[in-house]
Amino acid sequence: MKGSLVTIKNVEKSFGGFRALKGVSLEIKKGEFYSLLGPSGCGKTTLLRIIAGFEEPSAGAVLLDGRDMVPIPANRRPVNTIFQTYALFPHLTVFENVAFPLRLKKLPNATVKDKVQQFLELVKLPNEGKKLPAQLSGGQKQRVAIARALINEPSVLLLDEPLSALDAKLRQHMLIELDTIHDKIGITFIYVTHDQQEALSVSDRVAVMNEGEIVQIGTPFEIYESPTSPFVAHFIGETNYIIGAVTRLIDEVRVEIEFPEIGAVVAYRDKPLSVGDSVKMTIRPEKIRISTELPEGLSEKFNVLSGNVDEVIYSGFQSKFFVRMGERTMFRVFKQHVRYFMDEKAINWKDQVYIWWHYNDSFIVEVGET
Repeated sequence: MKGSLVTIKNVEKSFGGFRALKGVSLEIKKGEFYSLLGPSGCGKTTLLRIIAGFEEPSAGAVLLDGRDMVPIPANRRPVNTIFQTYALFPHLTVFENVAFPLRLKKLPNATVKDKVQQFLELVKLPNEGKKLPAQLSGGQKQRVAIARALINEPSVLLLDEPLSALDAKLRQHMLIELDTIHDKIGITFIYVTHDQQEALSVSDRVAVMNEGEIVQIGTPFEIYESPTSPFVAHFIGETNYIIGAVTRLIDEVRVEIEFPEIGAVVAYRDKPLSVGDSVKMTIRPEKIRISTELPEGLSEKFNVLSGNVDEVIYSGFQSKFFVRMGERTMFRVFKQHVRYFMDEKAINWKDQVYIWWHYNDSFIVEVGET
């Protein structure tokens, strides 16, 4: 396996009286595509800069394959960084931009030529070597930056919001290209982003950060499907929250919760609970089914509720329904459009509807006491 094992141990970073990182610890496997995801100011870029050697931690250790990197200057670490702004030399051609790290090593011209061409082909720019950066599109500039970062053959590539300057379609295209490049070269990628879709699309694992701390680590599937806190559930996609009290522990995996204006609902039980506990439950809008007809033949594993459509938002591939239950409770329901209302009745504003979901899709993300 190429790449390095990256170990972060209890890393702290303070700027004056502000603690940007609060005892962060994590381990990134060799060859892993690992994302640091969180809102602006959460500490993810600070952590990346500490790994790169551009910042020193106030406390803690940064290890690559067990070797402490903190005393080693940035230019001697087996790490390269790709920045938001590409940082290309405007007066140098694409070829010379990519060749720059090799020129510093004073490698023979023939070696430089062969390696530069190899990496330009890797990023699908084999015929652009004579152009200047000003003659390239945003996506092409990003490819040049990637080639220049990889030509030094680092064991870890750090990517600091590298696609933020691109438009949405190009960003999606470059994500696929990044994933393909990672698969080809196999080194460790550490990717910083505030965009949930980017992180979920390409990562082997994701560390969600907030206010200088790691709040959850897992695969994209685990992070999205099984959030462990209200922050993660809210930050990763859209969700519904309702607050109620535990009335019955049905078995090892199911719990009954009583919610104001709704009544009893069964949820997945993955936390220690007692009757009387106050809980916050979350359910993703796309997990909920909706119809003007009462569903038939559902087992006891499904929750079925009734309400009225307060708002409908049509967005092409899906419709978003806001279903009101009482004065204070509103459910968001996402309905994917498979056919153009060919096999069912359209749901309109003010319609009475039924919504239902499997208990296994609702998670308790916060527990308190009543």
